Amino acid sequence: MPAGFTPQEGLIRSESKRLADADFTEGDRHSPEDHFAHAAGKLCQSCGRLIEAGQAARRRGEADWVHDVCPVETG
Repeated sequence: MPAGFTPQEGLIRSESKRLADADFTEGDRHSPEDHFAHAAGKLCQSCGRLIEAGQAARRRGEADWVHDVCPVETG
């Protein structure tokens, strides 16, 4: 380890190097559906309806939620 580095800095550098050289393949990534948050029971700030279980949602600001795609009103 070069002079002037603490053991923690050496560990950070070696771990950074290991990750930089790692081969991240598609198998290491989550499916596209994993990019959505699910906020069942929260009120959609866009359409005003409750977000139901299984519906994709996104945060808006610090506390608000919106449907990823608001449901179409029928009837």
